[in-house]
Amino acid sequence: MADIKLREVNRGTIKIIDHSIASSNRIRNATSEIKTQSRRQLETDEDSPNEYASGQIEYGMQESAYIARHAAAKAAPKIKDGTQKAIQSYRIRHARSQIKRQRVNSSGADSASESSIKLKQLAQTKAKSNQVAAARQTQKQMQQTAMRTAEAAKQSVKTTKQVVKSMLRAARAAVEGTKALITAIFAVGWAAVAVVLCCVIFGTAFYFFGDDSSSYEPVSPEVEAYTPLIQKYANEYGIPQYTELIKAVMMQESGGRGKDPMQASECGYNKKYPKKPNGIKDPEYSINCGVHYLSDNLSAAKAKSPVDMDRIKLALQGYNYGSGYIPWAMKKYGGYSYSGAVEFSKQQAKKNGWSSYGDPDYVEHVLRYYPYGNYSYDVINTGPGKLGLPIKGMKRGNISSHFGPRSSPGGIGSTYHQGLDIAFPMGTKVLACEAGTVVSAGWNGGLGKCIIIDHGGKLQTVYGHLSQISVKSGQKVVRGQYIGNVGSTGQSTGPHLHLGVKMNGKYVNPEKGWLSIP
Repeated sequence: MADIKLREVNRGTIKIIDHSIASSNRIRNATSEIKTQSRRQLETDEDSPNEYASGQIEYGMQESAYIARHAAAKAAPKIKDGTQKAIQSYRIRHARSQIKRQRVNSSGADSASESSIKLKQLAQTKAKSNQVAAARQTQKQMQQTAMRTAEAAKQSVKTTKQVVKSMLRAARAAVEGTKALITAIFAVGWAAVAVVLCCVIFGTAFYFFGDDSSSYEPVSPEVEAYTPLIQKYANEYGIPQYTELIKAVMMQESGGRGKDPMQASECGYNKKYPKKPNGIKDPEYSINCGVHYLSDNLSAAKAKSPVDMDRIKLALQGYNYGSGYIPWAMKKYGGYSYSGAVEFSKQQAKKNGWSSYGDPDYVEHVLRYYPYGNYSYDVINTGPGKLGLPIKGMKRGNISSHFGPRSSPGGIGSTYHQGLDIAFPMGTKVLACEAGTVVSAGWNGGLGKCIIIDHGGKLQTVYGHLSQISVKSGQKVVRGQYIGNVGSTGQSTGPHLHLGVKMNGKYVNPEKGWLSIP
């Protein structure tokens, strides 16, 4: 057989662009760009304003996420195209190999060589497929990282704003307290300083121990502008400590607008203008009359301080209804109550032939502007002992059952009493013996409606058999704060307060160094 000359094929001389590798390079470049953008955002000047920094961070995170998604979307078609071309190239090489076998009729050695080539090609194809999978995984990781970074930035912005808001609120309280002190010194001398100091201390206690007062609404700038006049007439009529209450009344009456901001034209002190709504045409005269009239109502209600809320409520409703309301409420109900306010309004409307009379919700409307309106404080001086007395005016004779062994009252009480039973009429106010945190406020087995206050230092006080609970779990209270009312709930034979004192988790005798009972 004549020798057949085969055309030599010079492999390795043709340059083929590997599209898979090119796509992978593009993704790496996009990743590098994202990292660069992130570093630029992190290197923002720390001294720039908070809002600007927050906006820049959030914008940078969004831009990074966009770049990642854009790069991945742009690279995906090229990756797919490169994979298809790799498969097509493999098929071409495979066909050429088949033609060569037919022409050459190669021996076993040639077949072995061909198999080796085939395995090599398969390995290359597999490697390229792995590169494609790795590129897709990188794309997914970049998207997840960008999303997590953006979320973290948003949370940081939110936290920063909350901190700034709390700081501004505390700063405002400090400024108001300082202003009140300085005004008292120059206006009425040192005699009033003690009163104002009490208000400042109370204000501080509200921020640290009071309930959440997020419902408090600041008065308008128009009302604040009248502060010098309000202080002037508050000093003149002996109520300098009630400046914030006067502002709250003005806010409810007019918002500080108009010529009669205190709506005092119908009160008895208006001697110059018509006695009809908005009759006064001089704001200072309105403030003069209004403050004078409010002073009378506070005196009639026997209010003791800016946090004596029960009497302040009575005075406020008197300001709205007129001088006849306070003696009527005291005689019929012993003080203010919402149901009483509604009843008085209906009576007066019927008596005068009107469809309505005054505002039965006036107290609530005013107190939403009063910084101390969300708290239920009573007397603070409740005894000289380590713990204050839980009921104002309590005497040793009020103790119906002492600490220790006893016979079972009515067959339902314990034979070893772990507290004091203090007999008082149903509904008598119960006060916190010391400042602390309410850890329980609700039904507690044989103690019925019960409050437990933790005072720190492993000391707790327990108040049982209540008819009403006026605090909630988690609330901060101060010594002498009104927390509930005497009752007979649970295993009880009659109205009384069960007072327990626990130290290191064990009940101790309240009369042994804890309470000073007259």
